[in-house]
This record gives sequence, C-alpha cells and structure tokens, in this order.
Amino acid sequence: MSDIKCPNLEEIKNIGEYQACVEQLHHTTWYVASTILMQSILTAIITEALYNLLIRSSLQRLIIRQWMLGRNITPVKDKMTAFQRSVGMGNGSNIYSLPYQQLCGQITNALRNQLDSGEGALLDIFARDVHPENLERLKSKNAQDLSNEEQNNLAVIEEQVFNSADRGLDDLQITLAKWWLKVDYIFSILISFIILDRLLTVPTTFSVADSIAEFILAFSISMISGFLAPTIRNFLLNILGKR
Repeated sequence: MSDIKCPNLEEIKNIGEYQACVEQLHHTTWYVASTILMQSILTAIITEALYNLLIRSSLQRLIIRQWMLGRNITPVKDKMTAFQRSVGMGNGSNIYSLPYQQLCGQITNALRNQLDSGEGALLDIFARDVHPENLERLKSKNAQDLSNEEQNNLAVIEEQVFNSADRGLDDLQITLAKWWLKVDYIFSILISFIILDRLLTVPTTFSVADSIAEFILAFSISMISGFLAPTIRNFLLNILGKR
C-alpha cells in the first residue's frame, strides 16, 4: 500500500495531486477486490477439502441421527445401521460423505427398490405414519396369493407408503439443507478470517492492525470473502461435474 495521504478535495491545489489521489484510489480498490476474490477462492478450496476429509461425513451422520430422534425412530443405533446397509451397502463412511443432494438421491433409489420389493428397513424409517399392519402386509405381498379385491387394497397401501416415505424423505432433505446453509456460511467465514490473519499478505491483518479503520477493513474483507466462498465452491463443483 502507498504511504501517500490524499488531502481533502478543498485542499487539493493542482491537477497533479488530484490525479495522484485518483490513481491511488484505483490501485487500492483493485488491491482490495483482488484480495477478496483470491481469499474467496482459497476459502472455497480449503472448506471443500475439509468437508471431504471428515466434516461432511461426521456432521451428516449426526444430523440424520438427530432427525431420527426427532421423529421418535427407535432404537436409533439399530435404525442407523439398517439405514447404512440399505443405502450404502454397509459402507457408511462413503454414504455420509456424499453431498446431501446426492445422499438423498441414493435414499430415493433405495426406497423405490424396497417399495417395489416390499422389503427393507427404509420403509420403517421413512413411512412412519403408515399403520404397522399395513407395512407388514406390503412386506409380505410376494408370499400371498391375493384376490382382485386384496390386490386393490394392497395398491392403496402401496400408494400410502409411497406418499408417506416421500414426505419423510422431503423432511430429511429440508433438515439437511437448513443445517448445511448455516454450517457452510459460518465455516467459510471462520476459514476466511484465519486465511486473512495467517496466510495472506493484505493491506492489513489483525496481528498488525493499529487502527479502527484497519480492523474494519480486515473484518469486511473476511466477511465478504466468507459469504462469497460457498457460491464460488458450488460454481467450481458444477464446472467439474461433481454436483
């Protein structure tokens, strides 16, 4: 940053001073803007790396567990194991580490397969408002020799189970989306503050700030970069075809 101090407009005595001040303002604005962009991109890359390493898997496992508790799906440990086996073939780490949109897509496919076959633990988890007797009738449909009337009744039950499971899945997806909206921005802003303070050479950092103006500048850069980072991260993931 230049040490030139621009005077007030009424103190400018010639066109040279005015041009120097305009040039300094231009360089300062460009420097701050480029810092925000660079910091946003770096924050986006670091947050995605941390999500993939541990955070996404652990957090989504916790969210789904709390979601089951909130819907009184017990025993939770057994239901989590059944969920994991039904959706991820027993590999919970890979399933929970997926972005929540892909995770819900996997659940949708597994639910459809179980609804068609009438078997599987996901029906017990997501179709909670269907009477247990109707669920049992659906699960044993392949072992029954049904009359036309019974087949019609079973079709009604299938429709009820499908609608109930669809509502349950929507509820889970909304829960995950709300959590990730909060986590994404809070975590990105936190990482942005750390980057500004520790890694980047910028007009000011918290460690050398010697005025309120410098602190406000550093705070503003970190906040803006943190808010931009999730959008940039999603944009980069879409380009790479991972969303």
